[in-house]
Amino acid sequence: MIITEKFYIGYSSTNRNLELSDSAILKMFEDVATMHGEMAGDSVKTTSVRWFLTAYDVRIHKRPKLDERVECRTWSHDMRGFLASREFEIYNADGELVITAASNWARMDIKTGRPERVTPETGERYGTEKDRTNFEGPWIGKLKEPEEYQISKEYYIDRNFIDANNHMNNVCYLDLAKCILPDAVYEKKVTSFEIMYRKAIEYGKTVTCHYSELSDGCFIAIKCDGELMSAVKFGLE
Repeated sequence: MIITEKFYIGYSSTNRNLELSDSAILKMFEDVATMHGEMAGDSVKTTSVRWFLTAYDVRIHKRPKLDERVECRTWSHDMRGFLASREFEIYNADGELVITAASNWARMDIKTGRPERVTPETGERYGTEKDRTNFEGPWIGKLKEPEEYQISKEYYIDRNFIDANNHMNNVCYLDLAKCILPDAVYEKKVTSFEIMYRKAIEYGKTVTCHYSELSDGCFIAIKCDGELMSAVKFGLE
């Protein structure tokens, strides 16, 4: 089952170059994934079962621009245990495939705080399509921390970071990671990014972002009390 939704790229969805921003990409993904969950009976309004992101791998082949209309597609790629893999595509008005993404999720019951196993019926409701993919496999590998960091900076997690699940929204991890980028790096073109979500960050916490340059981009670790909560790797041109 492929879920399709059209989006208009308004000013609030663009970066300083008037192109579709990285955070707007993730918001599109969040919306169509939630739509699929609603259709499959996992409504966030009526059930305590939630899908929590554990990883993203986003590849940007061409950025749509302000005033364009795009089509976002998503489908369930694989499910096992309490884990799931989901893919996304964004097509521009000319029908070109301009952005591809893979994501991994964990199924949890927020009332008990325990993993919720995926049943065969769950896969049927989501219409899982194991043969449809733009990636090498359904499961995204863990990001490995570099040996050293060049910059570190603390940030306070205020209410505007928090979503309906009472922790920092997945898009905010990306936005926070971008805050520590040096000006010269921030100006570069982002061609891909990976995000690893290890633990939820809650309101009122103080986190430290650590930045490291890589040969093909940069790596940002987000830590709380010395513990790695999330990591973001940007591919830069």
